[in-house]
Amino acid sequence: MSQTDALNQIKQDALDLKSSLNSLKELFLELSSEFYKSLNEARSLLSNQNFQPPTVNEKEKCQQKEDKSVKSIGIFRSCFLTKNGTPRQPGICPYARGSLTITCFNNPEHSLDGLSKFSHVWLLFLFHENGDYIPRSKVSPPRLNGEKVGVFASRSPHRPNNVGMSLVKLEGVSGGTLFLSGVDLIDGTPILDVKPYITVYDTPSSTPSAAPWITYPPTKPLTISFSDNALSVLAQLKYASGENIVLSKRSLRKKNCLRFFRSQEELKQSISDIILADPRSIFRKKQGDTTFSFPIDSVDVTVKVEGVFVTVVDIGQTEYVRGLLKRAGS
Repeated sequence: MSQTDALNQIKQDALDLKSSLNSLKELFLELSSEFYKSLNEARSLLSNQNFQPPTVNEKEKCQQKEDKSVKSIGIFRSCFLTKNGTPRQPGICPYARGSLTITCFNNPEHSLDGLSKFSHVWLLFLFHENGDYIPRSKVSPPRLNGEKVGVFASRSPHRPNNVGMSLVKLEGVSGGTLFLSGVDLIDGTPILDVKPYITVYDTPSSTPSAAPWITYPPTKPLTISFSDNALSVLAQLKYASGENIVLSKRSLRKKNCLRFFRSQEELKQSISDIILADPRSIFRKKQGDTTFSFPIDSVDVTVKVEGVFVTVVDIGQTEYVRGLLKRAGS
């Protein structure tokens, strides 16, 4: 390459470098413009909101505000492990027991001082297993066999706000734990509040009335019997003690032992109470299901339906119930 060609090559390289530098400069100016535009928008937004960095006191106020949000007040344990088979109303199954251990206070026993003087309490709770179900203005209560009424004329769990209320019997108070019976809540239900039932305030001054479908439901009463096998299992099961005991995670998961029911008669009556209220959904009824099962305490109950005649054919601890017990308390 001659000296002239070399100089021409250097000039061309210099021109290319200059062009690249100009391109980088234009890109830098463009990015700078976007940056300052975004910065000014952010400053304007913060200025309109009168934003100031939070002080320590303001942080405490925010924390206090968060603390006032709705939250569970304790741990609820129940003889019902799933929605399937759980009574739809309190009191249907008088022997159905549960316990509530208060956890929202450092001294929970203080919050229950005086409550043992009452015989019944109201539980306010969340229907936490509604899933993604969208509430509707009209629903089909099980007692109406498919007919619809307004959601506020029903006890449907699918409501604009998933809040429920149950009146249950207070069996006793020990430390920070309430012992309850007649419950209709599943294990792990978030409890929002406890209020004592006060007859003079909670009983209407005039004679209350109810819709005809409550007093005279358009459903046929069921006749229940137990197979010899089911009766044999009832006689062999190991039942809970007669004392109010706070269940540990270990005792919750204990196999072949009833955690809440204290005798053969209690469990048998409770199974009958659940079946008489017919825990099947309207869909299952229309499908004509002849066999269904439901868990209660630590056993699985299998039932056969023939018209209005229902037979409890088997009672035992299946793999399904063992799985539920493993998750209990977790």
